[in-house]
Amino acid sequence: MPNRPDNSSSALTKIEMNGHKNHTYSQEVSESTELRHHTDTPANQANDWFYGTEELLDALPKSWTRSVLYLLVGFTAIALPWTMLAKVDETGSARGRIEPLGATQKLDSSVGGSVKVVKVKEGETVKAGQVLLELDSDIPKTELEQVQKKLEGLQNRRANLDLLKNQLMLSVSTQQQQNQAQQLAKQSQVEQARQNLNALKGVYSLQQGEKLAKVNQMQEALESSQAAYKLVEVRLQAAQEKVPRYKKAYEEGVMSQDRFKEVEQSAKENSERLVQAQSEISQAQESLKEQQSTYEKTLQQAQSEIQQAELRLKEEQRNYQSLIHTGQLAELKAQEQLKELQTQIKALQSEIAQTGSQITSLKIQLQQRVVQTPIDGVIFELPINKPGAVVQPGHRIAQIAPKQTPLVLKAYMPSQHSGFLKEGMPVKIKFDAYPFQDYGVMPGRVSWISPDSKTQQTPQGQLETFELDITLQQPYIQTGHKRISLTPGQTATAEVIVRQRRVIDYILDPFKKLQKSGLNL
Repeated sequence: MPNRPDNSSSALTKIEMNGHKNHTYSQEVSESTELRHHTDTPANQANDWFYGTEELLDALPKSWTRSVLYLLVGFTAIALPWTMLAKVDETGSARGRIEPLGATQKLDSSVGGSVKVVKVKEGETVKAGQVLLELDSDIPKTELEQVQKKLEGLQNRRANLDLLKNQLMLSVSTQQQQNQAQQLAKQSQVEQARQNLNALKGVYSLQQGEKLAKVNQMQEALESSQAAYKLVEVRLQAAQEKVPRYKKAYEEGVMSQDRFKEVEQSAKENSERLVQAQSEISQAQESLKEQQSTYEKTLQQAQSEIQQAELRLKEEQRNYQSLIHTGQLAELKAQEQLKELQTQIKALQSEIAQTGSQITSLKIQLQQRVVQTPIDGVIFELPINKPGAVVQPGHRIAQIAPKQTPLVLKAYMPSQHSGFLKEGMPVKIKFDAYPFQDYGVMPGRVSWISPDSKTQQTPQGQLETFELDITLQQPYIQTGHKRISLTPGQTATAEVIVRQRRVIDYILDPFKKLQKSGLNL
């Protein structure tokens, strides 16, 4: 029987959309329809009704075939609206790890050396002062022992020099006291000699005045005797001149004998007086000479004593100056020795201070070889995780996330998945340490996107990625009644819901691509 092209094409199109099922059923339906079209005339319609119905019923497909058809039609009626209304999350996957929000405490090595022991591991909770790792310290310990022995020797030398210094200072002090005592003694002797000289000068002056007064007295007595002698001599001469005249007058009888005897007696008395005056002059001259001699002797003796006293005073003064000079020389020599000793002590003290600084430096190096955490927190990064590694100064040893610091997931998303990426987008986080089948996923949101992409080296080659900061909804995983706290360093996969698409769009995508690009035979 001939088939209608329109009906056959429509039926075939439906059958192809449903997977090319029930092909035989479609052909039988077409043939029965055409038969009915040719036989269904007004004249024969009444007579052939039973016959046509029977044929139509005989031409219908079997019951199981119809059931399948009904099922496909019902499925299509339900699935087609669902594909148009239902949406599927289109996600971009990003790998990353949990990091503390904000600055971390970075520990760099201050010294170089080989790692002797590592006492912590990444992700471990630590307390302030806890030892992270120790570097080999055999060489610094040996150097420290040598320097300490050197310091001990220097301190012994310093003690000996201090003892010698004290002895010299005692010697200088004793010398000064001795010089002062000797100077006081010499000053006393000089003063005594000066007083003796002054006393002799005083005695000399006194004796000189006394003896000179006696000499002057004797001189006056001599002059008085000489004056009396001259007076007596004048009287004697006058009496002697009168005696011849009075004798002549007596002989002539002019003068009485008594008067003549009186004149003669006067001449005799004057003669005696003259002799006596002469004797007194002689005695006065002798006394004057004696007093002058005594005066001269006294002056000479006093002058001699004064000269001796002056010589003694000068000698005492010279001795005093010599004593001062000798004491000053001895003190100066001791001071020079003390100064030289102090110079040695100063140099030794400088060397001791330098050695002490070296010891302090070595102790600090030993302390620095025992790396301790300065804060409470979690080991976020531990590049060195086993003994034997060689550390250079400035090498990063660890990063510590401070305690109770908010956590973020720092992830890297390939650039091909970042076209619709925006801040605030929801994220599903799956932690590697906690399978999501058992612990579920943690929701989060994109809080920051790097403005530029970064190139990362992967096993598949270099990959352009964008850095993301994903804020966690909570810092723990809830499993039943138990909370598991998250720690920095834990890795996870973040699925960022970049957009939502209808299910039918995924079905139509191949046809859209085919329409745009054409069919290549």
